[in-house]
Amino acid sequence: MGYDANIKSKRAVKQQRLTIIFTLIGLALACTFAVNFLRRPKNTPTTSKNGSGQLQQLTLRKKQEEQVVAGASDGKNNDKLLRTIADAAKAADTIDLEAKAAQKVAQLEQYVRAIKKTGVIMETDKESLALTTQLQDATRTLIKLRYGDFQATTPYRIKLDLEFQSTIPDFDSKGKDGTIVIELAPISLIPYSVYNFLEIARTWKNGAFHRNAGHVLQAIARSNVKQSMPFQEYSKEYPHKKYTVGYAGRPSGPEFYISIQNNSGAHGPGSQQQHNPYEADCIIGRVIQGVEDGTVDRIHTMPGKEFLSDKNKWVLIRRMHILVPKGDGSDDDEYVEFSSSPEVLPDV
Repeated sequence: MGYDANIKSKRAVKQQRLTIIFTLIGLALACTFAVNFLRRPKNTPTTSKNGSGQLQQLTLRKKQEEQVVAGASDGKNNDKLLRTIADAAKAADTIDLEAKAAQKVAQLEQYVRAIKKTGVIMETDKESLALTTQLQDATRTLIKLRYGDFQATTPYRIKLDLEFQSTIPDFDSKGKDGTIVIELAPISLIPYSVYNFLEIARTWKNGAFHRNAGHVLQAIARSNVKQSMPFQEYSKEYPHKKYTVGYAGRPSGPEFYISIQNNSGAHGPGSQQQHNPYEADCIIGRVIQGVEDGTVDRIHTMPGKEFLSDKNKWVLIRRMHILVPKGDGSDDDEYVEFSSSPEVLPDV
């Protein structure tokens, strides 16, 4: 009887421990699901491969959850299970930090937009400078949480899959496909411009190069980013040189252009208006693939000049891919896909 009682007692303790473990798992998963559901972007189907930041954390947490369930089923390695639960909770905390960072950026963005509407020269106004600095600092934090934190100065790249239509002069010899890769500017200089373009790429729907001017190739950009930039972010350390990429218009974006000549004067401080000698087009980055192989020059052969009304003459942007370093972002690091837009091209 005493022996049987001891066995029953041990079983009861074991059962109690398992109950506690499953309760902790349930709480961790419920909290994680709630955070993800509340902050999940609407209508932004993306796929991820070997990325960093949030998507990598989600994959890790899924594996951890599977390990927890598998280990708990046989009641072994309780200490290991508890550590796994702690790791899952830490991943959930990181995603929660990202949600809070996004909320802070959104709030500061509203303040900055409100000041811009007053017409004040923001580049010299103390209140404007203080707020834009706060927005830039908050944006750097959000970029690192959402897209990964790397040692490289310029770790983020965007690959554009292009489709040349049959109206392009060399279609018979070169076909329809083309690729451009943009290296985004350092977030130490213009973080919001970089973040804005990362969001455009992550939520990309459709677009096309539709303007064939003598100084720029301008593209329509349709994504979940529908507003222009909250302020004209610019750094004299990253001017509008040849093959740089900038946002079109004042206020700038979300349409963008590739400079096919040095536009430091035409799009730099004091350009395109007389009210503000400091205001310039916002800049995004520079083309690092598509120049030497002639892809950019090929876009410039679209039949017609300036804005083309005939959509059959446009060069379509089929997809956008966000690329990040596989490792810490050193100069010789390999780049991998963080996310990509859907393969189906909607009507432009």
